[in-house]
Amino acid sequence: MKHLALSFSICGLLLCAVGCQFSSSEYGHVTGVVNINGQPVEKAVVTFVPVEGGRAAMAITQSDGSYELNYTPGVKGAKLGENRVRLSTYIEPSINDNRVVDKGTPERFPPKFSGGEEVVVTVKSGNNVFEFDAEADRDDYPSRR
Repeated sequence: MKHLALSFSICGLLLCAVGCQFSSSEYGHVTGVVNINGQPVEKAVVTFVPVEGGRAAMAITQSDGSYELNYTPGVKGAKLGENRVRLSTYIEPSINDNRVVDKGTPERFPPKFSGGEEVVVTVKSGNNVFEFDAEADRDDYPSRR
């Protein structure tokens, strides 16, 4: 009987720990879609940086431009409050023995989005959906090839 009571106690604590993980008052669940000139952007890095300081949350967009932020490993979301948003497609070229191994990827977002200073959103407790549709000059910010 003691073992049964101990088992129920342990199960209760585990359920509480798992439940508490998803009901934190520190962050909100964040999803959305990223577009440039109305077209979804695949493999863009989406970063939310808390204005008041703290851990940044990040995601990489899927082929349809959708994303879901990760706050910490295994925890989805971003810190509550105002967050500066940075969107980027830039990947630095790889050089090995003074030769370019990988050309990298150019930045497709204009500075308003890639600079991480101008776009600020407020993350609230619960579910948050933020969609970003950047308008970019097609010559300066080409589509991915």
